[in-house]
Amino acid sequence: MPGPDQEDSSAAVILDDAVSLIDTHIHTVYSDGTATVREVEDICLDQGIGGCITDHNEIRGSLALYDRGRIPTLPAIELGSRERIELMLFFRRPEACENFFLAHVEPYRKKRWYTFLPRSLDHLVNAAREHDVLISVPHPYAPLWKNIESGKRRSGAVLRVLNRADGIEVLNGALTRRANRRAWYLCRRLRKVPLAGSDSHDLETVGSVVVAFDRAVNSVNLFDCLKKHQICSLFGPWHRPRYMANTWQGVKRHTLKFITP
Repeated sequence: MPGPDQEDSSAAVILDDAVSLIDTHIHTVYSDGTATVREVEDICLDQGIGGCITDHNEIRGSLALYDRGRIPTLPAIELGSRERIELMLFFRRPEACENFFLAHVEPYRKKRWYTFLPRSLDHLVNAAREHDVLISVPHPYAPLWKNIESGKRRSGAVLRVLNRADGIEVLNGALTRRANRRAWYLCRRLRKVPLAGSDSHDLETVGSVVVAFDRAVNSVNLFDCLKKHQICSLFGPWHRPRYMANTWQGVKRHTLKFITP
């Protein structure tokens, strides 16, 4: 699936450049972010970290970063479900990511990337489980409809996906301490893998929240390190997110995407 960031790419993973810190939640211009794949790559190299691009209902950025082979990463995607709850899928291999996308995402996408797919949580999880994948529930206590406690009609589906998920995002750079703390308690109670990510939509916040591993990781062993919970810590900012500024920037990004042909 070619894209503008794939030129001059290298398919070989550079194992010598293994790191121990990974930002597992980054958005690019392929969905509602402002950074290009190359910009994400450059800032990760500058900070000495790895990163996973998890664009909404889109995999081109993630596959481009993986194919370039310059930083530790995994093929990944953030999905919107019919219940308006999101999932993050991390695949061991890019072929599995692309096969899943072509069969279960692309045919059901509407014109814009930010719409939720007309696919249930149960269907998406069952389809993902046909591949070697790690399923995570991001920002479970985000505001409005993204909050897993919002809406009684979908409570059964939410409970099932929580039980079947491998991980839960317990540290999200866009949320409050209270929301992240509640996610951490949920993760501990369900005995899931705790994940952390900046949820970056701009270049400045890439790498602000990371997962720390107890060993050096690369694009070959990162999947197993996550799946086997070989995580020693999570790091993120202590300050409270700037909600008014973040909200305004979000409205601006979405408006520009909407009016762009």
